[in-house]
Amino acid sequence: MTAEKLSTRYDRGLEHDRLYERALAEFRFLIVNPRTRLASLRAFLDHELPPDRPNYVKVLFLETIARLLGREWTQDDCNFVDVTIGTARLQELAISLSQELQERQRGDETPSALIMAPDGEQHTLMPRLIGLLFESLGWSTQLLEPSATKTAALARALEGADIACIGWSNIRLATEFKSLVRDVRLLRKGARLPLVVGGAAALDSIDFLVGLGIDCICDSVYSAVKICESYYELERISLHARAAGRTAVVTPSGIDWLTS
Repeated sequence: MTAEKLSTRYDRGLEHDRLYERALAEFRFLIVNPRTRLASLRAFLDHELPPDRPNYVKVLFLETIARLLGREWTQDDCNFVDVTIGTARLQELAISLSQELQERQRGDETPSALIMAPDGEQHTLMPRLIGLLFESLGWSTQLLEPSATKTAALARALEGADIACIGWSNIRLATEFKSLVRDVRLLRKGARLPLVVGGAAALDSIDFLVGLGIDCICDSVYSAVKICESYYELERISLHARAAGRTAVVTPSGIDWLTS
């Protein structure tokens, strides 16, 4: 029950958790200050957040800051300079944290997530944060820049991916998004690759995405990653079951095992 409540809390966003009110306000001030050093921001994440939380909460904290900055921008509560500085610092933080996580040794069984966006997409902070969240949960990631999806790099990246996540924010890129999905389907060899999509444009284009056969549409990085984790775990269980001549069936009470 506690795990379920925590999961719901993280999915809603940390701005709804009173324990993070002060930290969000203080970090919001620091992130838009051009004099704040990266080391100071890293130290804040390490020492000023509520204690005894999972490591991935740091990533959710950064996502919340990005969402709050976006909300302030749409409500004319902050200016272009603040948003530009804040976004750049969040990108810098995400890269720094990602490099640290990638240095840790991973086993051969580590699942892999491919993170990308359609060609022309300029809002790449959230795809970077979702990649970081995957890494904080023990996944390996490949992050393709939007322009790279039109090159041979896409085919290479698809070879080792267990899940693909596409960030789509600019509604004008519907044609480019559709082209990316088509290319993924054509280039992917072997088992069909599950596609998870999020972003402002995605949430406004549900019918369009369903028509393309998108597997899941998410409104937060946390929900996207947890859905991918569940899918990967079910696929792993199913693979082991088939190898043992059995069938794994998901029921409301858990997993039932049937002999083939």
